[in-house]
Amino acid sequence: MDKNWSFEQIANAYMPRILGWAIKKTGDRITGEELTQEVFTQFFAAAEKAEQVEKPENLLWKVAYYCWCHYLRDNNKQKTLIGLEETMRVSDGTDFVEDLISGEAKSAQIVKMRREISNLNHIQREAMILHYLEGLSVAETAKRLNATLSAVTWHLFDARKKVRKEIENMEAKKEYLYRPGRLGIGASGDEGPDPDTKWLRANLIRQNLCLLCYREAKTIDELVTLTGIPKPYLEFDLDWLVAREFMTLEGKKHTTAFPIISKRHQQNIGTLYRDSRYELIDRVIEYLWAREDKIREIGFYGSDFPSERLMWAVVMMFISFVSRNSPTMTRLKNRDHYPIRPDGGKYVVIASDMSEGQELDPVGYAWEVLWGGFNGIWSDSCIPEISTDMYYWMGVNTFSGKQFVPDIATADKIKRPLLHWIYTSVTEPTFSDGKLDPDGKEVLAEAVADGLITKDGNAYKPNFVIFTQEQLEKLRENIYRPLMESVEPTLVEFSAKISAMHKTTFPKINKPYVDYHTYLDLWAFGIYTLMYAAQDGKLWMPAEPEQGMPLTLVIVK
Repeated sequence: MDKNWSFEQIANAYMPRILGWAIKKTGDRITGEELTQEVFTQFFAAAEKAEQVEKPENLLWKVAYYCWCHYLRDNNKQKTLIGLEETMRVSDGTDFVEDLISGEAKSAQIVKMRREISNLNHIQREAMILHYLEGLSVAETAKRLNATLSAVTWHLFDARKKVRKEIENMEAKKEYLYRPGRLGIGASGDEGPDPDTKWLRANLIRQNLCLLCYREAKTIDELVTLTGIPKPYLEFDLDWLVAREFMTLEGKKHTTAFPIISKRHQQNIGTLYRDSRYELIDRVIEYLWAREDKIREIGFYGSDFPSERLMWAVVMMFISFVSRNSPTMTRLKNRDHYPIRPDGGKYVVIASDMSEGQELDPVGYAWEVLWGGFNGIWSDSCIPEISTDMYYWMGVNTFSGKQFVPDIATADKIKRPLLHWIYTSVTEPTFSDGKLDPDGKEVLAEAVADGLITKDGNAYKPNFVIFTQEQLEKLRENIYRPLMESVEPTLVEFSAKISAMHKTTFPKINKPYVDYHTYLDLWAFGIYTLMYAAQDGKLWMPAEPEQGMPLTLVIVK
């Protein structure tokens, strides 16, 4: 056959699409998997026989349509698979299907048989498909597989025996009730334009393979038993995970190659901060609230806000300052040693276990992990080629969702300066909305609708803090730096404890993973500072999530 493509390329490119199409057509996952297997089996057979296949995609979809028509026709006859009972007659005169099953149970058993055929090793699976499904003789099957006649005869015999054993034992053992787990997938560093993390995030099977192989390495046969997914699909996804360095393969066992943060780990971090809050959290709270008057004396816009609203922004800006200036924090988040990934990006994988039913410590930290979640600090420094910050914002607790992110944090480089100008100009005595062009009026109206700015007659009042560069520098040097230097030894101590936790629970991975996850858990001291300040009645808790959006927004003139 003259072709400039490989079966592996076709499988990589089209198997997810065919599987999605098949599931949509049939209405359930199992039948969709069966139809997909039939499509690729028939496609490979047709392509192998053809002298030339110039457009394999066209042939693939023609085969898919052919298989779907046969499925509909035979389904109307209340058969589960296309003529399997007719094609399963062995050349030695025995009838494998009739010998194994009979009567009303035939349809259900054929489905189980087909699944067990899928779970055979490669050569036995191919022999069964060629001989029983495609109707090739033993001699023709041997020629196709480039094997001897005696070898194929033995493989067919052994395969029938294995399938028979699995079918007979299937009713005696409980079906594995598999509740799929879920991973939250992200990255720290430069992911590039088409990161592999995107494909891992979109594929639940791959996520669950990573979860199952995280604490204990597993063979493909063990994974088939645990998931109930036919071996060909797992082979495809496992090969992809190994090739993209999300897994390692040692011998026959697969191991997840990146850390997965469980709720138990997050609970342990919460317990650490809870049990030692006086060493770090209380020191930060007491220091900042004791210097509230000095903070207000700086004279920035919003310095007259009530304390329980103002200190949201003050604490958030201290978190940002520490993350950018603490020797411990900057060392831990150093990206110089991040690995170069197969997709061309330079990053470490960030993954959290989002699965239900995770076991927690009954005497550990009991509040919802990380206070209901958080959306880390957004600022211009996250954007390449930006050296001066125009804004800061952090989502936490009820307003942590991305739907509550202010427009300035998500706007493009054209709209962001307009938003910044509107947000700062409304405080000027000479400001008038009548002088705005249509775009400016739209931006102002959106800010009012979002609750970022309040309109009172012809006047506008921002509900967030606005600093000049000079005012922000005073806050940093006169308030934040002395506090950071006083707690730096505690940050060093906590980082050592957290790093030790990671080293004992992470898989065998390189140092950047331990360092960056230590940085994340150490950075979380700021979330717990806000949480305990609110618990102590020092911060106002919004009744509605939308009310929280302005609390941590800071604009820099």
